[in-house]
Amino acid sequence: MFKYPRIFHSSSYKSFEATRRAGMATAYNDFINAGDSNNALPISCYAITQDSSNLNCFSKNSMSNSIQFSNPIVEEHIKSLVEKIPQAQQKREFFSLLIRFYSIFDTTKYNIARTPIPHVINTIPHSPPASRPYPQPDKEDAMYKLVQEFLEAGLITESNSPYAAPAILLKKKDNSFRSVVDYKRLNAITIKDSSPLPNMEDTVQKLGKGFSYFSKLDLKSGFYQIPINDSDKEKTAFVTPFGLYQFNVLPMGLRNSPPTFQKVMTDTLKSCRQFCLVYLDDIIVFSKSFPDHLDHLRRVFLALQTKNLVLNPSKCQIAAQKIDYLGHTISKDCIKPMKDKIVAILRINEPRTLGQANRFVGALGWYRKFLPNFATIAAPIHAVTNLTKSNRRKFKWQHAQSEAFRQLKKMLTNEPLFLHYPVNELPLILTTDASDIGIGGVLQQKVDGKVHNLYYHSQVMSPCEKKYSTIEKEALAIYKCFERMRFFILGRNITIMTDHCPLCYIMKQSIKNARVNRITHLIQEYNIDKVVHIRGR
Repeated sequence: MFKYPRIFHSSSYKSFEATRRAGMATAYNDFINAGDSNNALPISCYAITQDSSNLNCFSKNSMSNSIQFSNPIVEEHIKSLVEKIPQAQQKREFFSLLIRFYSIFDTTKYNIARTPIPHVINTIPHSPPASRPYPQPDKEDAMYKLVQEFLEAGLITESNSPYAAPAILLKKKDNSFRSVVDYKRLNAITIKDSSPLPNMEDTVQKLGKGFSYFSKLDLKSGFYQIPINDSDKEKTAFVTPFGLYQFNVLPMGLRNSPPTFQKVMTDTLKSCRQFCLVYLDDIIVFSKSFPDHLDHLRRVFLALQTKNLVLNPSKCQIAAQKIDYLGHTISKDCIKPMKDKIVAILRINEPRTLGQANRFVGALGWYRKFLPNFATIAAPIHAVTNLTKSNRRKFKWQHAQSEAFRQLKKMLTNEPLFLHYPVNELPLILTTDASDIGIGGVLQQKVDGKVHNLYYHSQVMSPCEKKYSTIEKEALAIYKCFERMRFFILGRNITIMTDHCPLCYIMKQSIKNARVNRITHLIQEYNIDKVVHIRGR
């Protein structure tokens, strides 16, 4: 059974209709891919005049020169995705591409993915946890409306399950409501899926290889597109004041939802892994040239369409020169912290409780690679936040912590908060140092006579490490920097710079120190050209 295409050229409508009624698959596909005999634009082409770079939606009175969309909402989404592309020809080609894959931008309905990896809920032997509904009389009408919407979309069905988790509504920023199910009791008896999520740091750094075009794609209600194993659907049952229901798709809040979602997306885009990164529902497509990017996006769109996955166009970005991704602004030349993230940190008031201090350190931690000697400067704060549960009442915020707080904020405004990407052919330089408090280093590279900073690392030493001799601390600094910067260093030639002269010989001869010798064995896999002593430090 054939369906109308999402869009059609009006002058081709009669030939299309005849084809559809006749049920001729070959002719139908030829029509979709090639257009009609009157040289009309094929379905995959764009609604744009030859003498204008503007994207136009024509009225019925000018149908002979137009492509009509079956859904004006999707039309606006597609047009908005390409409007920021500066070059007219590139804008036309991307618009044509998006029209070809019109269905993956249709957010007017819910889709369930075609995937061989449904979500499975493996539980330990236990009686099914069941709870009464949480009373929310002021939100009951909104809950009923949302349940009816989910039923109609096929996301949930009525249930007779022995399981029952309470559902509640949370208000979103736009004053609409989001349904949340309290699965704490179910999660407590669920066997953990230890499948790893991608390392966010590695994911960000993989984009730093001279790519000029970036597209960011976001799945619409991503979890709701993933099916659940039939035998496990009853375990997702949730109770409301007006009935018991269970999910047909993956709800938020289940213990193993993120690993399942990641596995589905990795499987979906496995053929695109050379130019595509996936972190849960965020997809990044990266390319070095415009033709490559057009082809890469086509292949990603095809993979998503094949699995019946739908994007959220309002959160997508097409063919940008720089993108915001995982808290960073990424471009061809460098990586920076996102401006709004830095502004948010600068607005944090000086902590007065342990929780506030932990939130400040946590917010800064993601950007420590931009800040030299971060660990040493932040050490007074770490000293009062690294408390065991029994000692949390001993938290005291004093002058040393206030000074560290102010200094860290100052660094966020004064330091050049960006890092370059390494140039493949050029050697690296690692400069390390150790103090009585912490160890650290900076990875650099000389490019056209200028020194480019690639990565900062620092960390506070453990009580045991603080007892090391000077040479052991300096060797530890080298090892920890290599461990943290492995992604950059492995396979590249590197020079180590140290202010501790005895370390200059660690790669040439054995040193009468067992701990230092163990470290030299651990870093043998790296291509260390030489270890150079820095005088006067």
